[in-house]
Amino acid sequence: MSAECELVRPCPVCDGRSSALLFERNGYGVHSCDACSGVFVGRDPASIDFHGLYGEDYYTGGHAEVFADYLGEEVARRAHARRKLWLLRHLPPRLPRAGRLLDVGCAAGFFLAEARASYEVQGVELSEWSSAHARDRLGLPVVTGTLQQAAFPADHFDVITLWDVIEHVPDPVPLLAEAARVLRRGGRLVLTTGDWGSAYARRRGADWHLIAPPWHLTMFSRATMALAGERAGLKVVHCASEGVAGDGPFWRHRVGLFLARLFDSGDIMRMSFTR
Repeated sequence: MSAECELVRPCPVCDGRSSALLFERNGYGVHSCDACSGVFVGRDPASIDFHGLYGEDYYTGGHAEVFADYLGEEVARRAHARRKLWLLRHLPPRLPRAGRLLDVGCAAGFFLAEARASYEVQGVELSEWSSAHARDRLGLPVVTGTLQQAAFPADHFDVITLWDVIEHVPDPVPLLAEAARVLRRGGRLVLTTGDWGSAYARRRGADWHLIAPPWHLTMFSRATMALAGERAGLKVVHCASEGVAGDGPFWRHRVGLFLARLFDSGDIMRMSFTR
């Protein structure tokens, strides 16, 4: 079925029923909602084999267009997690210094492995392969499945993180609503995802590196990410820029990445919520 002929699902951000085809990528139509300008893969996610998408090869370099060798980068990824934790705990809006931390979509558990020095950690991960790695190799408490299936108690976690996860989720608002339910009042939910509203993403269009269906299903701008959070009962407290602001090695060098953050022009957003 061509992207032009497929039945298009409602907008996963606002549930709008009218949208326009922007372009086609990997055989999937990418649409823009007429109501909220949310950008999403139009095909019904029920037709996608998510368990097949996130097997061992996804984490070991089998799909380089989405992930390099994630498992082989453990040392670098854990070092990055330590830096991220330090920044989040010392720069506004600061995370709580202790308490219960839940990482949703925790993959093989590298962030949790670093966070457990300060927090009582818990993970949830859809992939059977990577969640088993987190439990068996790193000794982490990780539930295999969705956040809804984990059925954690209400008002339970002080910090919830979703690192580059929300774009993968078929229904982001229900996921955020469940996260809001299990987040204690006054706690923090922090996520990162691509920023479709950034100048670099708009300039690249269909060739933007984060347009990657069927893995990435929703491409958020700051406005649509805030709208999804609001519909889930969450309030934005902070947004900052990460990622790159241009093509070429300079923008992937430390100086270029620093400038993208300094001028708030990177193509990834880090957004913090509370309830």
